Amino acid sequence: MVSLTTAAGAFAQPSSIGSEAAGPPPQDWTFDIGPGAVMAPWFEGGAYYRVLPVPNLDLRYQRDKVFISARDGVGATLLDVAGFKAGPILRYRFPRNEWDGPGLYGTGFVPFTVEGGGFLRYDLPFLAAKIELRRGLGGSNGLVFDALVDGKLRLADNFFLSGGPRLSVTDATFNQAYFGINAAQSFNSGYAQYYPGAGLRSVGVGTSARWRISDKLTGVAFGSYNRLADMAADSPLVSGPAGSPNQFVVGAALSWRFEW
Repeated sequence: MVSLTTAAGAFAQPSSIGSEAAGPPPQDWTFDIGPGAVMAPWFEGGAYYRVLPVPNLDLRYQRDKVFISARDGVGATLLDVAGFKAGPILRYRFPRNEWDGPGLYGTGFVPFTVEGGGFLRYDLPFLAAKIELRRGLGGSNGLVFDALVDGKLRLADNFFLSGGPRLSVTDATFNQAYFGINAAQSFNSGYAQYYPGAGLRSVGVGTSARWRISDKLTGVAFGSYNRLADMAADSPLVSGPAGSPNQFVVGAALSWRFEW
């Protein structure tokens, strides 16, 4: 499947479930590669945007028995019964530096984070649902629960739409890393101290469109809107002049498929 993670992996949330466009079934191994671009906030909770070139990479064995994907992370399907699929998942979250956009000066550094956990997915012909529970392994060390539902609509054999609601809940450790302000950060940045607890991180909607241009070439366009809520929305980073609870992401990519 061809897509990109939100803001080039900066937010590490699954952006869509998606599906393969109609066509010949793929061989055991597939590798999709191509250029992409995404427009997203400088940091989660920021009001200012930037455009990033992002490589689009996706390696799979038998669709999703094993996958290494920019969108879906690194994982494997260990359970595949009656429409349910489940297995381990690893996602990445890029580091956040205090020079990553207006509003972060003095807030310090959040290291690169690998988030490990598991996923559960259920598929119907016109609907798919997925949940993930992950824990940061280094970096933020926080706990993340993501849920999403996608309606699926095939407009033609080579054109496919999907989209639906998203929800994310995070613990106090995660929220302190990305939305909190400790005493040293308050002194350096001028923000008031803020120590958030666990809570609803965001609610929103995401969508993607896939166009199979040929058997090997595929184009995708995607977008999402997330509204930061609860502890995240109350952060000085979000409520301040350089922040916003309204988070938009749009992007597009092409990919060429190799099979063997």
